[in-house]
Amino acid sequence: MLNLDTVKTQAVADQTRQTFAAMDSALLDAAQLTTAFLSAAQGSGLTASESQRILQRIHEGAGKIIEGRSDMIRATALLTRCLEHSQIDVTAVGCPLGMDAPAQDETPRHLTLVA
Repeated sequence: MLNLDTVKTQAVADQTRQTFAAMDSALLDAAQLTTAFLSAAQGSGLTASESQRILQRIHEGAGKIIEGRSDMIRATALLTRCLEHSQIDVTAVGCPLGMDAPAQDETPRHLTLVA
């Protein structure tokens, strides 16, 4: 059995939520960049091949954000597995996997392991 510190475990859960929020924000920014670029490119004189190369790079960058988000889901599942093998009850500490209750909600919820 793992002996996890409750405060440190909560800090990991908080940071995990913040990481997902940052990744989602970065993905939103990439989508907005695509829209802004398309708007700016209209009538700018850029050739189709020039604009295609730029759009491709933006798209590839967004794809890497989505890949990283997928990696974070797997990492969170591993963290949840650690929690399940600890002395801490398997109740919500704010895990972003399937936990939709607000942080201030004191209702205990069971974590869901997603791999």
